[in-house]
Parts: sequence; C-alpha cells; structure tokens
Amino acid sequence: RETHMEKFFEIFKKNQKTERLELRILEPTMENANLVWDIVKNENADDFKYVWFTATHNSHMTESLEETLQRIKLDFESKTGCAYYIFHNGEFIGYQRIHYIESSRTLQCAAVWFIKSMWGNGFNQEVHKKLEIMAFENLGANRICRQIMPDNIRSKKSIETDGYHLDGIDRQAEMQPDGNFTDRCLYSKLVGEYKRK
Repeated sequence: RETHMEKFFEIFKKNQKTERLELRILEPTMENANLVWDIVKNENADDFKYVWFTATHNSHMTESLEETLQRIKLDFESKTGCAYYIFHNGEFIGYQRIHYIESSRTLQCAAVWFIKSMWGNGFNQEVHKKLEIMAFENLGANRICRQIMPDNIRSKKSIETDGYHLDGIDRQAEMQPDGNFTDRCLYSKLVGEYKRK
C-alpha cells in the first residue's frame, strides 16, 4: 500500500504549471545551474535578506555557479520534500522549497523568493494557490504552514491576505550569515479553512 510520503512525491515531484508560471523540478546538471546562476548573479544580495537560497549558509543567496549546482542537487535529492524553480516566459524568476511532514499531514512552505523585477506581480499568491489545490485536494493534507521573518512586511501582507492564521513566534529560530539570530512568524491554514478560489 502506498504511504502518504510516497503519494506526496508522486503528486509534487514533477513539473507544474499555473496560469502564468512554470514550476520546474530541476535535475542537478551544469546546464540547469547555469540557467539559475545567470539570473542570481545579477541580483543585489541586499534585496534578499529574507531569503535562504544557499548550500553553505555563508550568505542568503548562492555565490557561485558551483554552489548553485550544489543547491539544486540538495533539492533534487531531498527525502522530505522538493523545490520548484519558477520560470516565466522561459526565464528563471524565483524559487519555492516545500517539505512534507507525514505524521501530521503538514505541507511546510519555505524559502520562497522572486527576483526583484518580478515583485508586485502576484506570483507568490499564484504559486501558493496551486500548492493549496495540490495539498488539500490531491494529497489530503490537513495543514499548510508558512513562515516569515517578523520585519518582512511584504510577505506578511501576502500571507495574511491569503487567509493564513498567525500561530505564534518561533524565537531566535534562524541564524543569519553574520551569526545573529532572528525570530520567525509561524502561519498556518487548515483544510477546513481552505476555500478554492
């Protein structure tokens, strides 16, 4: 009999489409690393203080082609989740990592980000609308969790607009590249609160 974790991978670990976006599972090849690194290397690191897209945790974003390949490999080989590399009109523009906690039927959304030129287009909501359909309707998840740093006002507004409940503050839960610790705001939506839009 299929386990819930096997069902998760069957549903989630494949390419997906939304109205405007492609969510791709990338294999760890140099060609794919170049697709991502060619965009990431031109972004201003200061714009991504809320982001974790790294293999070393020395910075918030990957710092080389080799590290980008390492990050893709970690995502591809994960035993607890997967990551979508988000494309718009054939160009890499963002990233969404997810994990599944089988024992509590919880989908944990983490590390979502978009390049700065794509901010304000509603892409974050579009991705999460798709994830909610997949989690609640296809997988049978009970809960979706999202988390942000307390001063990330843009994400806070987006999450609360999407109907997520603030469960509490996870104090000093993340170590930053400079060695300081920051809190996380923990949000959730239960299957009973889900309404397909």
